[in-house]
Amino acid sequence: MDFYEYVRPRDFEQVIRQRLVDDLQTRVKQHFDRDDEIRPFGSFPAGLFLPTADMDLVCVSSEFLDRGKKIFGQGLRGLFRFRDFIQQNGLALNRQIEVISGAKVPLIKYVDKLTGLKVDISFENDTGLVANNTFQAWKKQFPAMPILVTLIKHLLAMRGLNEPVNGGIGGFSVTCLVVSLLQHLPQVQSRSMIPEHHLGEILMEFLDLYGNEFNTTTTAISVNPPAYIRKVGFPQVFDQG
Repeated sequence: MDFYEYVRPRDFEQVIRQRLVDDLQTRVKQHFDRDDEIRPFGSFPAGLFLPTADMDLVCVSSEFLDRGKKIFGQGLRGLFRFRDFIQQNGLALNRQIEVISGAKVPLIKYVDKLTGLKVDISFENDTGLVANNTFQAWKKQFPAMPILVTLIKHLLAMRGLNEPVNGGIGGFSVTCLVVSLLQHLPQVQSRSMIPEHHLGEILMEFLDLYGNEFNTTTTAISVNPPAYIRKVGFPQVFDQG
């Protein structure tokens, strides 16, 4: 708990990150002369970010929000056009901008020159935005979740295992793993254990389950409804939470 209190999000960090979003939003509207929006998702709106956490942003057009039509930042041409916009506005530290076009969700990555924060921008994708409400619901249901997620994310960051692009595991996945564990622990579900009073025990359960017991080759996780799902053949729920 001392560690969590030390690294948990502070008010001034919220302000700094929100200013980054607002400034980028203003510049995008001025440069492209459109009503495209820059929206944050992931650890920042969820209040689960570490002090050095990336800023996950998505640029969505009014056409995409209204009709699901993807028009902004599409293809190599769209990505490089946005990269040029970042360069022209001098937003990136040392003018270094990485365009990742081959990923399932294409990204533009750079370090913000003013704040030193790493920024990941995707385009015309609302999956992260939908997850924002889910995070808030989970925090209310499992008050221990933010503490456990923060600890595990820091362990991963210390070992360079927190970047999905480099083969690591992202904050969204960590959160899902923690929530699934809490959904399946009999002591938690029977309310014979208050998770916030047994954080060390649950952390060890997490490391043992996903480090020693859980078979990622054959098993997938469902959090709604809570279940483990067999990957081979037709999906079949074999352990209902």
